[in-house]
Amino acid sequence: MPVYLSLPRTILLLRSRIQHLVPNPLTSLPITQHFSSSPLPLDHHHYYVDDTFDPESFFTSLLATSTRKSQLTQIQARLVVSGLQDNGFIVAKLIHVCADIGEICYAREVFDEFPDPYVHLWNAIIRGYSRHDLFGEAIEMYLRMRVWGVSPDCFTLPHVLKACGGIPRLEVGRAVHGQIFRHGFESDVFVQNGLVALYAKCGRIERARIVFDRLCNRTIVSWTSIISGYAQNGQPLEALMIFSEMSKLNLKPDWIALVSVLRAYTDVEDLEQGKAVHGSVIKMGLEYEPDLRIGLTAMYAKCGQVMVAKALFDQMEVYNVILWNAMISGFAKNGCADEAVELFRDMICKNIRPDSITANRIHELNLREE
Repeated sequence: MPVYLSLPRTILLLRSRIQHLVPNPLTSLPITQHFSSSPLPLDHHHYYVDDTFDPESFFTSLLATSTRKSQLTQIQARLVVSGLQDNGFIVAKLIHVCADIGEICYAREVFDEFPDPYVHLWNAIIRGYSRHDLFGEAIEMYLRMRVWGVSPDCFTLPHVLKACGGIPRLEVGRAVHGQIFRHGFESDVFVQNGLVALYAKCGRIERARIVFDRLCNRTIVSWTSIISGYAQNGQPLEALMIFSEMSKLNLKPDWIALVSVLRAYTDVEDLEQGKAVHGSVIKMGLEYEPDLRIGLTAMYAKCGQVMVAKALFDQMEVYNVILWNAMISGFAKNGCADEAVELFRDMICKNIRPDSITANRIHELNLREE
């Protein structure tokens, strides 16, 4: 018998009243046909469901087109009305979409309403926190998941490892590493990439290299993680050696790898190779990527090409303290003290808050003048 999924807003949660609704034959259409003319027609008031209706496919398609919290709340209400609020597959998708559109608090509300969450739901909320850089919350949910006796899978661990590296929480990361072996995920490339990044971000670059060397199927993420690790841990030559190995395999670096390579060339003050990377950036159409712009500005400034650096600086649409520091440091290093101080004043006028690096550079300039 057809079921109608339409109720006044005030009684959406009262499933017991569905049986009293009267069909409207003039507006009743098969649900897939009814929605075919609109990407998300949630404001229609009559939904006819025939015997071939597949709720998981329907709600998954509906969620895929959702971009606002108001749409998601309507979908959640209709899940309740149709008795699908305990369908873990659909609820996990709902949590994913909530997080993807930035409604992480609402994602948590949806998660907390599920009576007995299994691994896919835990994965959804942990992933959401991790992707929004809420690393403490991601780790908290992972630890709670373990207390509940739910075992992680290969989709859980990369997000937990990212969170451990983001804080950083090496002790939790080591515990996760143990879980990887206990659950047989040591050959999963995504998990191993997470381990490389974790150890690198926690300053254990030697351990990161061991994990990297044991990888049988290295991806771009694998190479990027170890290159970034060496660059961030003050070992530019090692970073460049790994980048050279990667290039010999004809692997195309992503913009994250290029940021680290630029940082390495900046540290060793290799202008020619830095220019070569700049050429690659332009060929790849990445010249407007903010982090690469900052890296190029810092590279040219430190390598003595301060006017080229200033030209790149002036082209930036969005400024942050890292960019200002790179330019101020470049002026200071190249004997342009007045320009450095003037840029610092301009920074203050534009309400860019200086950090300790900025303060150190200005202090050094003051000492030189004395």
